[in-house]
Amino acid sequence: MPNIIKIKRSETSNSVPTISDLAVGEICMNITDQKMYTRKSDDSIVTVSDAISGTPELELISDDASSNSGPILDLYRNSFSPFDSDAIGEIKFQGENSNSDKVVFAKITSKIEDASESTEDGIIELHVQENGTSEAIIQIKGDGIHIMSGKQITFSDGTTMSTASSGGASTQQLEQVTTLAIALG
Repeated sequence: MPNIIKIKRSETSNSVPTISDLAVGEICMNITDQKMYTRKSDDSIVTVSDAISGTPELELISDDASSNSGPILDLYRNSFSPFDSDAIGEIKFQGENSNSDKVVFAKITSKIEDASESTEDGIIELHVQENGTSEAIIQIKGDGIHIMSGKQITFSDGTTMSTASSGGASTQQLEQVTTLAIALG
């Protein structure tokens, strides 16, 4: 005889559990809304939802009324031997090409630049597909934003600023960067 596992459930539209409805780690489902909920140890209710076209497949909701951050998505690489240049997390944006092959069209990667205690440094890289190959286009480090060699910034008026593998930036390029920095505030 097979085992049957049933979770708490509701068929009332827009019914969301409260902390008095769930124990920490317990899950429940609203069948009508096609949403699943669980309670965390900090007494917040986490929502995972889907099924209705146009809705998120993963939605983290914090009902905390304080000024604390929330919700928080924690990607933690618990390595017993962390080294410089270790990749520690990645978010991939995938789709299919014209041959129905699954392709990573873009991704965000995080790396350890320096794993030394008290001088830790990190990197975030933005990668995109170009001519069938994934390339890092931008790196964000503690010392600033790095546009990878051979890439360019294109402004709304159509002007561009190219990165140079050698030499300095032109006066026009410096003016464009200054304008961009002011616009970004």
